[in-house]
Amino acid sequence: MLYGDNRGQSTSLTRFRHGLCKGICDCFPNSCIIANVILGWEGLVQSPDYLSQMANLVRENPSITVREIARELQFADNKSVYYWLEKHNFHGINEFKRVVLSDAGRFTEGLAVVQNGRQRYLVRVALFAWSPKEKNPVGEWCFLYNHPNPQGLIAVQVGDQSYSPWLMPRDILIVQADAGRTEMGWVLLTGGGRYHLAVRTLGGTMIDPRTGQAVSQDHKLVGVIVRQERIFQCESK
Repeated sequence: MLYGDNRGQSTSLTRFRHGLCKGICDCFPNSCIIANVILGWEGLVQSPDYLSQMANLVRENPSITVREIARELQFADNKSVYYWLEKHNFHGINEFKRVVLSDAGRFTEGLAVVQNGRQRYLVRVALFAWSPKEKNPVGEWCFLYNHPNPQGLIAVQVGDQSYSPWLMPRDILIVQADAGRTEMGWVLLTGGGRYHLAVRTLGGTMIDPRTGQAVSQDHKLVGVIVRQERIFQCESK
């Protein structure tokens, strides 16, 4: 079944109504203990989130220089600033400043966890409805990812059972713009004003999982499905 990530690691996730954005510890008072048991986390940690600290410095002083940032963060030299910018997919301080000053909500979470020996970061992406005709996002989706500033990701919420059991209503698909990727795996397509699920074969053929037949050539590729989240809500009385 398509469930978990697209790299062979299956993930079972229970997400409560308030969502991950509001805070894991709000949902689980003993989060580290429960996380170890349920999700395989080695602990909930507040990592040295240098990007958020750099963003705060930029908000306080938009004309701040790289040298001043390095001094405020007690880096040995300016190279450390450029290292963190490049690590987070920024091409220089000016690009970083433009993003920070245009979106007050970016780089404020600062939450990271170690999961199965790997660092994961709380990230936000635009959330779209289950209709390609809806061009504007209906909200945002938060989740843990292996990069703090991923590029080209969107979230789409499934709205019907047309691809059951692979997809169910309210499932969240994290989709990576194709960007030349050609490997086999699950992909999201558009065609006839609807979204479609398909499997891309080694030869590049798109197969409808319901029929085992190639999909219409009129369908266009949205991207690779890199993650799926299935939501189980708990209603408190």
